[in-house]
Amino acid sequence: MFKQLCPKCGRNSYSAAEESYLPCPYCGFRFSGTSGPDRRHEERIAKEDDVVLAFQGRRLEAKSIDFSTEGMAIKIFGQFLGRIGDTIDISREDSQIHTKVAWINQLSDRSIVGLRRLN
Repeated sequence: MFKQLCPKCGRNSYSAAEESYLPCPYCGFRFSGTSGPDRRHEERIAKEDDVVLAFQGRRLEAKSIDFSTEGMAIKIFGQFLGRIGDTIDISREDSQIHTKVAWINQLSDRSIVGLRRLN
């Protein structure tokens, strides 16, 4: 059994596979085996803002977690029904951002979604 300390929440998670990089079961932080916990090449700016997603003809309210010029992470309360590769238009403050879903973490009460900027 391998123990991995989450750098975000400080809690331990366990895995039987040495090369398993599942998200933290407590806070959703994504681990990466190839380049550490943060795979973006740019600095992430932590900022929680209200955002609105235009997805599959519906408008969903969410909160941003962090962002960079390459993309952003958002928190959606409840289950996100999209898939990796889906495109989503985001309204944030006074801007519109066209994005593509890069990863999804389904947690018990919310979904954490990584988005890559397309425009």
